[in-house]
Amino acid sequence: MRRILMTLLIATLLGGFYLKAQASNIAFVNLRLILQESKSGKQAKSEVEAIIQAKKMVIEKKANDLKAILKKLKNKKLSKTEKEKLQKEYETKLNDLQQYQSKASQEVRKKEVEQTNKVLSLAIGTIKNYAKKHHIDGVFELSQGNVIYWNDALDITKTIIKLMDSSKNTKK
Repeated sequence: MRRILMTLLIATLLGGFYLKAQASNIAFVNLRLILQESKSGKQAKSEVEAIIQAKKMVIEKKANDLKAILKKLKNKKLSKTEKEKLQKEYETKLNDLQQYQSKASQEVRKKEVEQTNKVLSLAIGTIKNYAKKHHIDGVFELSQGNVIYWNDALDITKTIIKLMDSSKNTKK
C-alpha cells in the first residue's frame, strides 16, 4: 500500500512538471492602440485627414457655386430663357456635387482601409518577430473584447509600438 501511494505521489509530481513544461508562453496586444499611438498609425491618419480636407475644400467650392446660382435665380428681372438656363446649370452642378461627394466618400474609405492595412501589416510582422525572438507561443488581440482577463505584465502593446517606431521600421 505504501509503495502504491509513493508511486502515485511521484507520478503526480512528474505529471505536474510535465504540464508546467508544456504550458504556453503567451502575450497580449491592443491593435487599436497601436493604430492610434504608433508613428506609422499617426502618419496614416494624417494622410487620410489630408485627403478629407482636400475633398472638403472642393465640396465647399462647388456648394458656393450653387449658392451663387441660387442667388442669381432670385433676381426678378431675369428673362424666362435666362432663368431656364440658370436652372439647368444649377441642376447640372448639383448633380456634379452629389456625384463628387459620393466618389470622395468612397475614395476616403478606400484610403482608410489601405492605410489601416499597411499599419496592421507592419504591426503583425513586428509582433511575429518579437514573439519568435522571445519564445512566445501565442499573442492575443485585446481591443475586440474577447479576452476576459489578462495580466497587464503580459501586454506587449507599448513594446510593439516602440519597435515599430524605431528608425529601422519606420518609413520616412
